[in-house]
Amino acid sequence: MRLVFRIVLVTAILLLLLPTISLSKTKIIFWHMYDSGPGKEVMDEIIGRFNANNTLGIEVEALAISFWDYWDKLGVAMAAGQEPDIFMHDLGNVPSRAYKGVLADLTPYIKAKGIVPEKSFFTVPLNMCKWEDKFYALPFETDVRLLYWNKDLFKQAGLDPDKPPSTWQELWEYASKIDKKSPQGTYDVLGFNPIYGQSYFWMYVWGTGGTFLDNKGNISVNNPTVVKALEEWIGMLNKLGIKELEQFNATYGWGADAFLAGKLGMVIQVGQYAAIIKIFAPNLNYGVTHIPYPVKATWSNGFSLEVSSRSKNKDAAAEFALYLVSKEVQLMMAQRLNSLVCNIEAAKDPSLMQNPEWRLQVEALEYSQFRPFVLEAPVWYEELQKAVDEVRLGRKPAKKALDDAQKLIESEIQKFRLTNKK
Repeated sequence: MRLVFRIVLVTAILLLLLPTISLSKTKIIFWHMYDSGPGKEVMDEIIGRFNANNTLGIEVEALAISFWDYWDKLGVAMAAGQEPDIFMHDLGNVPSRAYKGVLADLTPYIKAKGIVPEKSFFTVPLNMCKWEDKFYALPFETDVRLLYWNKDLFKQAGLDPDKPPSTWQELWEYASKIDKKSPQGTYDVLGFNPIYGQSYFWMYVWGTGGTFLDNKGNISVNNPTVVKALEEWIGMLNKLGIKELEQFNATYGWGADAFLAGKLGMVIQVGQYAAIIKIFAPNLNYGVTHIPYPVKATWSNGFSLEVSSRSKNKDAAAEFALYLVSKEVQLMMAQRLNSLVCNIEAAKDPSLMQNPEWRLQVEALEYSQFRPFVLEAPVWYEELQKAVDEVRLGRKPAKKALDDAQKLIESEIQKFRLTNKK
């Protein structure tokens, strides 16, 4: 009888404890940059759905930080070894953190879900998540650059407002017809400005068929294709007048936008620029197309999702990361925020592809490029830009400036190899 009583008592205690056990949660911390407006509303909804519906007892606690403060706060946290379990980061330099051992290898989690990354995500952003044939991040959100044109300025210049330039030569022919100068020689209206908006020299290198890599895959900013492109680039600036371009840029710098103001006939901008036009210049009569470089080219960057290797809850963090790149979530972000998501199925959803502007972005992702990542010199492009500026200011010829930049990059690479032996 006593034995039966004990069994009943133990069973009763266990039954009382079951609700407590089932209510225990695995809490993970997630840092992101959607700190206000529609972005925060959507992210809060996504996190709320995950917390309510996941069957693994995972609870996500999010911290939204403004873009401008995010990088400093995350950098300090990582330096102290106190980064969150999961966080957004720069898609362009994932291997730097993977090499340092900061990131968890997500490959086993991807395989466990039966996901084939190459079929699920666009190739260009996906490749930036790899290090030594393993995935240390997931591609979350990306972008591309496109050409926007002002149809009214086209019409005023005697051009067909519905026919954008189809070649680089045609772009300049159109631009020259749109240009208007003041009596003082400054530009009142400019057809196209190569150093405005999201127009960058490295894009022009790709657009002329050039490369920043040698035949062994090493960085080479002074190879003949780059030298030739830089000479052409400076030639374009000189023809327009470097001083006049700088005055134009000073007039329409921070807080002003020449294209939105109707003072720029064509501009290279991110694909999401259309959303900015709709907010700040809803009556602007514009079109958008691929950049008509001689060779198809555009530039991408974006944000990755990364899990800390130091997290005590890596499994839960990886589960949430994979949820954030699922079709359901990515489609919601694309539809509600106009985010260029990296999940192929979501990005190519018929509800999105019927929009011509969206379709242009998706098409551009098929040929877009990231700046080549160099572990030993992750910001090598800063030396490239310094070289471009030196040539623009007349301090050095193109070949000399690029040769000097190459030496500085190689010196940085050598220094890294001497001080970071594994």
